[in-house]
Amino acid sequence: MDQAERYLQLTLLGREGFLKAVAPAALIRKRDAASESRPGREHLLAGYSEDTLLAHLDGSMRIASVLGTDFEVYPLQKKAGAPFADMITVGRTSNNDVVLKDVTVSRFHSYFREREGHWIVCDAGSKNGTHLRGSQMVPRKEMPVSSGDSVRIGDIVTTFYAATDLFEVLSST
Repeated sequence: MDQAERYLQLTLLGREGFLKAVAPAALIRKRDAASESRPGREHLLAGYSEDTLLAHLDGSMRIASVLGTDFEVYPLQKKAGAPFADMITVGRTSNNDVVLKDVTVSRFHSYFREREGHWIVCDAGSKNGTHLRGSQMVPRKEMPVSSGDSVRIGDIVTTFYAATDLFEVLSST
């Protein structure tokens, strides 16, 4: 099960259950047509009885519309043993907290940090740059990022969401 499937299943737990089970924020990326095909409804809902689903959903149309959304989730959380304890690193290599396997992404491309409930993003001096809300960021200058903001890392276009807002997006689709 990939992260998108996991996050969709976790919405069945309700808001509080979802927030306890997921990272405090995430990057969401729409999959392109060349990406792997998404699993069918049966795979996503495996292990849930019809009674359980009906108790948590406003009808089967809601989950069907969610499944029409083809996306990837990159949780913004620290990996055990990863460097830079005060930041969530993003880059091409496996020692980053968030790994984006793309040639336009630098080995250590950018980072996110949460301070007093507010999130920031910073380009780490990458070759292909980081763009926030469509504007190229100045390397090594931290900028505030809010839920729904577009964050382009190299050629990878994502949307930043705090967990509370991501629950609302996923559960209302």
